[in-house]
Amino acid sequence: MKKFMSIAAVLLLVLSVGCSQEKEAKGQEKPKSETSSDKNKEKSAVLDFEVELGAKLREYHAPFNAYAAALDPEKKTPKADLEKLAAAAKDSGEKAAKEIPELKVPSSLTKEDQDVFKTAFKDLSQSYKTRAEGLGDEAKTAEADKQFSAFAEKVNKIHKKLGLIEASFVSEIQ
Repeated sequence: MKKFMSIAAVLLLVLSVGCSQEKEAKGQEKPKSETSSDKNKEKSAVLDFEVELGAKLREYHAPFNAYAAALDPEKKTPKADLEKLAAAAKDSGEKAAKEIPELKVPSSLTKEDQDVFKTAFKDLSQSYKTRAEGLGDEAKTAEADKQFSAFAEKVNKIHKKLGLIEASFVSEIQ
């Protein structure tokens, strides 16, 4: 009987240790799911914000696209119309350069990601300013494109961190 009791005690001890380790493991998994949930919320917030930003960029960029299309020699756009389109593009670029730094970044993003967007907006704003100042100048257009790319690269660092595919802002504005 003594042997039976000691074997039962050992089995009970092994069973209780095993169960306590399982509870600890389960307790450790919870923060992972919370972290995953937080990351999903941030992904959603970034993507929602970028949808709104894309709409704003299309609005700013539409006059530039109209002007570029009118420059096609096959269209034979009258000079007066080209001047109107150029003025509209310049006004839009100046408006964008002024408004972009004032865009509100969602507070649901991490402070780090908010700062990345705010820094990226400086490049984006400068891109529109350069584009408006150098309308029709290929060198200025190339410089504006470079500044726009710098904006996109900064934002895509957030995408990479969150495991999202790269954003293509260029395709948004075309």
